[in-house]
Amino acid sequence: MADKFLEIDVERINIVDKQGKLKMSLFESEHMPDPFLDGKSFPDVRQGTPASGIMFYNQEGDECGGLIFGSEKDDNGDYESSLSLTFDQYKQDQILQMSTYEKNGIRNYGFSIYDRPNIPLSETIEKYQELQKQEESVEKQKAISETFEGHNQRAFFGKSQNGEVAVCLMDSKGKDRIRMVIDVNDVPRMEFLNEKGEVVYKLPPE
Repeated sequence: MADKFLEIDVERINIVDKQGKLKMSLFESEHMPDPFLDGKSFPDVRQGTPASGIMFYNQEGDECGGLIFGSEKDDNGDYESSLSLTFDQYKQDQILQMSTYEKNGIRNYGFSIYDRPNIPLSETIEKYQELQKQEESVEKQKAISETFEGHNQRAFFGKSQNGEVAVCLMDSKGKDRIRMVIDVNDVPRMEFLNEKGEVVYKLPPE
């Protein structure tokens, strides 16, 4: 018979299956688990993240999504607060996200979808960590950009920091191509953009 507890104080709880494989982790900010993919742990990737929450793991032990939330406030009263619920692509990073972010009363929140490449995220992290050991140079920054090719936001629905409610659709490079907006004055508009970010057509037309 299982033990019963009315209340328990703990800094981290790991839920495991019968074989001892991690399935879910509940944690406070100082005990956020490192990303775990393809049988490997990646320390320092989340170093300094002031967030508590829950991480989920699939049958292979890979992290596959999570819910994190946290806030910080300094002696001057300046604060930041955030929340994120994510669902990951198999062997990759999140492809669905619900998030909020607020800093000193300025906030944005909404839903996002992302493209991820078919390259395992573990390989991308390892390559990035190796590049980080190199001295700063144009070549290094180019290599880092190439390492993260295919990681692009494709859509957003939510409210921006300037108070606009918007639906934004991006191309395969993550650039805005269609924006549907209701601005702070309740005026709606729809914009079509080219690959340079220039508005080429607008409704209502000017």
